[in-house]
Amino acid sequence: MKKSDSNTPKETPEEELKRLRKENSKLKAQKEADKAKISDLKKELKKKTCRQ
Repeated sequence: MKKSDSNTPKETPEEELKRLRKENSKLKAQKEADKAKISDLKKELKKKTCRQ
């Protein structure tokens, strides 16, 4: 992941805020997807361990 450069002269504080909010929402969505995947994998592992 790239580092955020808050000192870019081309970007106003409002633009930076908008960019960071967009980036934040992407990361939240990714986190939720990862949580769901982990949950599914835990259920699958539990099923496999119960069969033995």
